[in-house]
Amino acid sequence: MDTTATTRNGQTLDTIIYVLAVLFALFHLYTAMFGAFQTIIQRSVHVGGGVILFLLLAVSKRDGENKLLSGIDLLLAVVTAGIVAYLVANFDNIMHPMFEPRHLEVAMGVVMVGIVFYVTQRLIGWAIPLLSLFAVAYALFGPYFPGIWKHSGVSLNYIMEVLFLSDRGLWGLVTGISATIIAMFMIFGAVLFTTGGGKAFMDLATCITGNSYGGAGKLAAVASGLFGMISGSAAANVATTGAFTIPLMKRLGYAPEFAGGVESSASSGGQIMPPIMGAAAFIMAEILAMSYSKLALAAIIPSVLFYFGVILAIHFESKKMNYRGIPREEIPPFREVIHYKNSLAVFVPIGVLLVFFFMGYTPVSCAMRALGAAVILYLGVAPNEWKHRVKVLIDGLAEASKDMLSVIALIACAQVLLAMIGLTGVGVKFTNLIIAVGGSNIFLAGVCAMLGTMLLGMGLPTVAAYLVAAAVMAPALIKLGVEPIAAHFFIFYYSIFAGITPPVCGTVFIGATIAGANWVKTAWVAMRLSLGAYIVPFMFLVSPALLLVGTTGEIVHCAITATLGVFAMSAGGMGYLLTRASILERLILFIGGLLMVEPNILTDTIGGALFALAIGIQVYKWSRKKKAARAAADTAPA
Repeated sequence: MDTTATTRNGQTLDTIIYVLAVLFALFHLYTAMFGAFQTIIQRSVHVGGGVILFLLLAVSKRDGENKLLSGIDLLLAVVTAGIVAYLVANFDNIMHPMFEPRHLEVAMGVVMVGIVFYVTQRLIGWAIPLLSLFAVAYALFGPYFPGIWKHSGVSLNYIMEVLFLSDRGLWGLVTGISATIIAMFMIFGAVLFTTGGGKAFMDLATCITGNSYGGAGKLAAVASGLFGMISGSAAANVATTGAFTIPLMKRLGYAPEFAGGVESSASSGGQIMPPIMGAAAFIMAEILAMSYSKLALAAIIPSVLFYFGVILAIHFESKKMNYRGIPREEIPPFREVIHYKNSLAVFVPIGVLLVFFFMGYTPVSCAMRALGAAVILYLGVAPNEWKHRVKVLIDGLAEASKDMLSVIALIACAQVLLAMIGLTGVGVKFTNLIIAVGGSNIFLAGVCAMLGTMLLGMGLPTVAAYLVAAAVMAPALIKLGVEPIAAHFFIFYYSIFAGITPPVCGTVFIGATIAGANWVKTAWVAMRLSLGAYIVPFMFLVSPALLLVGTTGEIVHCAITATLGVFAMSAGGMGYLLTRASILERLILFIGGLLMVEPNILTDTIGGALFALAIGIQVYKWSRKKKAARAAADTAPA
């Protein structure tokens, strides 16, 4: 075997992939600056380009091994390129009102859908492709299903016309969001991270929290929140920040399960942290037909509450277990962290992003301006290094394209599922089922929607779980009188935190693997840290004031009582306030916190009284402990 030729071929392929990845990012930058192409053109290039990049990367990673599979991947890449070229070249004909799909277009549609299923399975597993495949089978064989699930059936020709030759299937609305808004923010995030954003966030978090009790755990929470603003992916967050924070916690004596649980919980919260809340939030804004800036504003109080609860829980557990902070010599000097060469090109672009968001600009134009500021500042703070820095920026574009791949495949596959839900009317049947079970009781309907969303979220990434649950469950909540934004945030939260809920908790698996910990114990820690995230969404249903829907008085009242409630539940969940709490004290704290989360004068009063009782008991126990310690010190021999 000629290893030199194999190496040379591998290097050539890597160069081709690098160039294609940069061009793919530049395509999205061009359309962000000058306007997107027609729907099918923009979206088919976006999906097709992502599929081709993935297939070529798969061949490159094999490095000459398994030639059969590599040959199949190369063939599929060429076929995909041909199909996309056909769609672009024949766009006008396809969009003509008199166009009738021929056998060729139907066959191409079947092949393209099959390729999307194949790539999605390779990237994120079987769950969403199997669901989508079942949805297609349900559309085809509707007459053979029993009871309420029976329908008249849809022909293969019409299914492919919807999925392949219209903007309702593979090239639908959600793919359009991915091809414009999500792509632009992923480019911005990748460039910001490549140019020092990751290190800047980590160093800043270390300065803020490092020397306090449980400092390494609080560092993980703050860093994950900051990183989540530019990542929007729990898995990426755990893998990136966790690679540093989890070994640090273990080195300082923290239990592996605690280290993995802290990172898993905090990284999940990154998806609810404005200004960039992950792909599902952009999709939610489009579904609700509201500006993303308003959606991000609505998320501020719940996201702050979540991280407040997580940091408190870390603090209480650290006091209980005597987990110390990071040694002072390992904490970078604050002056060095905020030095303009290290911070200007990171924090100013985020400021630019926020300013233009709240001035009412579109998400794409905000991201473009922030990216422009990042590039100018990154090149400007070190003009003597411009050649190296230009190379870093180009590398950032290539990385952004690679980061997009799983999102592209997932969304294209989910679009098939959504199109079939709409085509067969099964979403209406699920809505009626939830209403039948819950009746007019919003709480019971919420429990049904929560369980359904959590079941989906255990096997699917957040975007897919949210999309499916929003299609079949949010309408039921809205029909019962819940505000649309509250219904969708309710679904959004449980789609995210299903990732730390057993039995299938992908975010926890990553954290536990890095920590070398038992994943079940790690999941239990993550769930206790995130107690508020499981309870607060029900507050959205009965009073959406936490989402800034209501009068100023209602919003302030809900924010205060929810903060106290989360405080009490964090202490109850970790079993510590001023000193270790008994099971009875933990129960009092948890019930008191739960009642205060419910926005009602009666429940707030009872909850506040229970919280005060728990504090009184803790103060009494703490004072006795202090007296005993002083007495022991006084009687000790000199």
